[in-house]
Amino acid sequence: MATYRTLTVPLTLLLSLAAHASAADSLPLQQWIKQAETILRGDTSAAIMSMKIKKEAYQREYDLMVLTDDRAESSKVLIKMLGPALWRGNATVKVDDKISFYDPRNSRVTVMGSSMLGDNWMGSHFSNDDLMRETDLSRHYDYQLLQQQAGQEEGIGAVRHYTIKLSPKPTAPVAWGKVVYQLYLDGQQRAYPKQLDYFQRAEDAQAARTLSYSALKAMDGKTVPTRMTMLLPAKRGEFTEIEYRKLKFNVKVSAENFGERALQ
Repeated sequence: MATYRTLTVPLTLLLSLAAHASAADSLPLQQWIKQAETILRGDTSAAIMSMKIKKEAYQREYDLMVLTDDRAESSKVLIKMLGPALWRGNATVKVDDKISFYDPRNSRVTVMGSSMLGDNWMGSHFSNDDLMRETDLSRHYDYQLLQQQAGQEEGIGAVRHYTIKLSPKPTAPVAWGKVVYQLYLDGQQRAYPKQLDYFQRAEDAQAARTLSYSALKAMDGKTVPTRMTMLLPAKRGEFTEIEYRKLKFNVKVSAENFGERALQ
């Protein structure tokens, strides 16, 4: 009769293997989120866009010019208002962790404190953090795949949809207790954002706000979503919509494009 020996595996080895397996499982999710979050930016980018704000108290429309530089870990962003005349010349710039506002009416530059990251940008439903990208979803959150399924997207064809739960890391400087991220991959495994639901607390069932991406178009040789819409479920009928009119990738930019002189 054959005899068998029981193989004893040290607990530390099992924990190590489990940790490596968990890291391997989460790696594609992190890469997809990073790709989806930067699909409209590239290493550098220049864009002309419109912003439409609809609130109960008022409606506004802005024309904006946006420059980005994501070649370093800490990105640079410049948003300059082109119109209407009342707001022309207002600008916001982010360099490393410093965010500044420029008001042309008094030629004053104001440095934003971290407590202002969650404030609405120029009366819109987008926050300063949304547009300046101080929070990095791919770096400040952990990920859990909730659902995946085959689907179709107009302009692309067959895709694979993924729903991912993002939970903030213990020491991450973030405002949301949970984010549910919907994205999809095309046949070349390129990731596109579809919808983000932001929750104040991890246990909340109702999202505090929803950001959706739509209107896929070819811009500068790349298919991208050209419309972003932010909704607040608690405020029906209100929204802010950003529409990309022109977009160029890998433009030539330097530190001077994000200095105080560029604000003026």
